[in-house]
Amino acid sequence: MYLDTPEGQPDDKVAWGSDVAAQMLRRFGFKYVSLNPGASYRGLHDSIVNHLGNRDPGMLLCLHEDHAVGIAHGYAKAADEPMAAIVHSNVGLMHGHMAIFNAFCDRKPLFLVGATGPMDSHQRRPWIDWIHTSSDQAGIVRDIIKFDVQPSSPEAIVDGMMRANIATRTEPCAPVYVVLDAGLGEQSLERVPAMPDMARYQPPASPRAQAADVAKAVEMIKAAKRPVLLCGRSSRSQESWDNRVKLAEAIGAIVMSDLKNGAAFPTDHPAHVIEPFNQPSQNHRELLGEADLVIALEWIDLAGCICPPKGGVDVAAKVINVTMDHHLHNGAHMVYQAMAPADLMISASAESFVADLVAHFSGKKDPWRASVRKSFQPGDGSRIRMQDVAKILRDQFPDPDAVTLAGVARQWPTDLWPWRTPMAYMGKDGGGGIGSGPSISIGVALACTDMGRSTVAILGDGDFMMGGHALWTAVKHKIPLLVVINNNQSYFNDELHQENIARRRNRVVGNRWIGQAMNGPAIDIAKFAESQGAVGIGPVTTLEELGAALKKGAEILAAGGVCLVDVHVPPGAERGHGSTGLRNT
Repeated sequence: MYLDTPEGQPDDKVAWGSDVAAQMLRRFGFKYVSLNPGASYRGLHDSIVNHLGNRDPGMLLCLHEDHAVGIAHGYAKAADEPMAAIVHSNVGLMHGHMAIFNAFCDRKPLFLVGATGPMDSHQRRPWIDWIHTSSDQAGIVRDIIKFDVQPSSPEAIVDGMMRANIATRTEPCAPVYVVLDAGLGEQSLERVPAMPDMARYQPPASPRAQAADVAKAVEMIKAAKRPVLLCGRSSRSQESWDNRVKLAEAIGAIVMSDLKNGAAFPTDHPAHVIEPFNQPSQNHRELLGEADLVIALEWIDLAGCICPPKGGVDVAAKVINVTMDHHLHNGAHMVYQAMAPADLMISASAESFVADLVAHFSGKKDPWRASVRKSFQPGDGSRIRMQDVAKILRDQFPDPDAVTLAGVARQWPTDLWPWRTPMAYMGKDGGGGIGSGPSISIGVALACTDMGRSTVAILGDGDFMMGGHALWTAVKHKIPLLVVINNNQSYFNDELHQENIARRRNRVVGNRWIGQAMNGPAIDIAKFAESQGAVGIGPVTTLEELGAALKKGAEILAAGGVCLVDVHVPPGAERGHGSTGLRNT
């Protein structure tokens, strides 16, 4: 990991409004701050460099605000704590809007700082300061953040930033936004505001379920013969991971997990009888139809999982829904999903609830249902399949359990590369914001590097090309990362949508590629990676080339480098499900 070193010694005197904000970032324990520079916060920029010495936090320079926010989002996914990011004025905030939405939907903490032009109009430069000044800048993103504040004095900077820090770290987590007045930031201080004892301004512990609710849940579990655990949003805590395993084993449950979330349960455990999924398949629905109790632990879209598609009667099983997600619901975006039935609704931390339940059960029971997984069948070698990528890539690492997958293709074969730790896989982007994969992966890699873990990201070609210049930040700051491109040379998910529409309307299916295929000319993604300073390998089009390419990529990663391997995976080559498994747009 590399951070630029300023000349000379830092000026340790707190003398300017922006010095107060910089001091607060340090007091919150932020090691890094990702940013794209802008004049609105030039005072804070100077304070981080010449007052703090570009350490704690140190700057990660990004080529776009979307990357700055995405890197902080990825860091939070792996580190279980927020990272700071800075965006420039209203225009930078609008650039970063999609990445903020992703972090909001993903329920991740993120400490976002911005600045508006001087609120005192007499301080504004002609034209540019006027168009970059907003009367309510946070209003641009207020429906996708948890808290915002625009301090009007040095003392208010301290107070507002403390509130924001507590808010983003309090479950359920979400981004917060602190707007600094450029004029206030560049104002010399008449007096230095009192700095708080941070030990007295810490976030509260996550709320636990009431004893009566725990007792009722225990009764429901003891009465059940076919319980299912839906393991949804979770932390990277090993203790919480172990508790979920203990609970499943003690009550004989079967387990389902979701690709939209990070690893929540060992995928090769006998209780995890079906592959993690993005959308429930017929097999998943049949298993849920056999269940007599469903315990949902911060599950995204519970109704979409347990209720019959497109209406119908409610699920027959009893339902315990443990979630705090409702605290972040609003009318602006329908991220709350369809209303799910619940026989016991518990507004508490799912992880603390599992810990409370474990205390009431002991011993081990076999899961009530055998595995319904289908093993991969060997291919004929004529084309590369995603299982080929997984098997060969896994073989490159002496300890695959020490590798974190920042992202995977939807049909990633977990039976060939099982997830055995909470750090195995970090989940999807949260809001379906295509183009976020590269920056989120870099944030994951930043946190994992500090933990001594290696990071690999399997990204689609469409996703990568929307945000691939984020790689430059990884190269500049020496953040080790291996990116494998699952390249079908198309926005292929949308090809499938067009095919379905054409079939429904009795029109020509063969035209589905028009406006979707990324060829004529084909994009040389490996050379694009090289232009950002990374090592680019590919295109890899045959199985014979694949092994050598992934071996070289793993070697570069182990040496601390950034490498991209462009692998052409033809549509239809994954898992025998036609081509519907890829999500490359």
